Amino acid sequence: MSAIASSPATVHYREAFARLQPQLGGTASLRVAAMQRFAELGFPGARDEAWKYTSLRRLESRRFVPAAPTTTSVDVPPAFVAQRLVLANGSAAGPVPAAFGGFTLGTLQTAPEDQLLRTFVGGGTERFAALNAALTIGPLLLSTAAGQRSDDVVQLSLVTTGTGPTLASPRIAVRMAPGSRARLLLDHVDDGAHEHFTNAVLDIELGAGAHLTLYRLQRQGERAFHIERIESRVGENACFVLRDSQLGAALARLDTHVSLDGRAAGTEITGVFLADGSRHLDSHVLVDHRAIETTSLQDYRGIAANKGRGVFNGKAIVHAGAQKSNARQVNRNLLLTPGAEIDTKPDLEIYADDVQCSHGTTTGQLDPEALFYLRSRGLSEPEARSALTRAFAGAVMARVDEPVLARHVHDELDRRLVRLLEGSV
Repeated sequence: MSAIASSPATVHYREAFARLQPQLGGTASLRVAAMQRFAELGFPGARDEAWKYTSLRRLESRRFVPAAPTTTSVDVPPAFVAQRLVLANGSAAGPVPAAFGGFTLGTLQTAPEDQLLRTFVGGGTERFAALNAALTIGPLLLSTAAGQRSDDVVQLSLVTTGTGPTLASPRIAVRMAPGSRARLLLDHVDDGAHEHFTNAVLDIELGAGAHLTLYRLQRQGERAFHIERIESRVGENACFVLRDSQLGAALARLDTHVSLDGRAAGTEITGVFLADGSRHLDSHVLVDHRAIETTSLQDYRGIAANKGRGVFNGKAIVHAGAQKSNARQVNRNLLLTPGAEIDTKPDLEIYADDVQCSHGTTTGQLDPEALFYLRSRGLSEPEARSALTRAFAGAVMARVDEPVLARHVHDELDRRLVRLLEGSV
């Protein structure tokens, strides 16, 4: 066994898995293989390129206790929409309905395990996706029927809670049949009372002509650690849309991997993050163009202040044979105070000759002329800075077409920006 595999943190989770395994359900071999993969990879070190700007020493030094199955009720913020299902530490807080908001729901008792516990290869979060597969206690399968179309938003509230340092491993698989359409909102929260570690996986497949819009809100407490992998495979003429808002956690990492497998498949990935205080928010996006006439857009806006640090790594690969593909990347970042930092790395790999590809990134401060103009119209300096910052984020927030969610994100940005710019944070 390698030195990494025998590190104290890896040994801790292997021992916890051995104790919890009889309660997990499912085929033992799948989970044992997943745990072995995590043990082989271990926690990333300083020389791991995928973690170049994000150190996990703090996370590795903690000894979080993997959550066990529970039926305890939990407190959650009000829902944004009418249809909501709550998952506490990765499992449903109550009986799982057979159908919910246009989706058919499956569990380990009713759905194929290879759909719920499949592994992913590559990327910086492969190790944590394997740990999730080993320890998840209530994976859910959401599926649609062919041609089933709904414009209603379905909310999943993923709550991490516990009297001590808890590791929650929520895992959601989404299978969209050909021609179906759905909108899903993931809301990550915690109790804010203890240090917790949320290690989440979202596994998506879209059949031909299917369309999924995913709204993601990460608003966990200031002591939370959050790592998440979103894996999406998109079929012919299908489209995956992600609207991401990152406002919480002490340290968070999101890896989004989209594989455009069918002709004319498309994806649109937009997001905003606020790294204030001492928050560290890291976002990696990888889009593989594997078929002809595929399209992708990546557009992230980052805001950092105080000792906050943001990271954005966006990459698009146009594989051989993926002619007439169109890949665009945009990343714009705003530093509000001295000491804040945002590291950005746009990347393109092109192996086809008849394509349209572009990328651009900027990092800077608020425009002093715009500030002067707003001050001359009667706004205080904090109000003027807040207004310009909100406009900066609004370029991607305008794409969030769920009004209650968009208003919440805008209000939270305003509240924190005003406090920050008034010097109370």
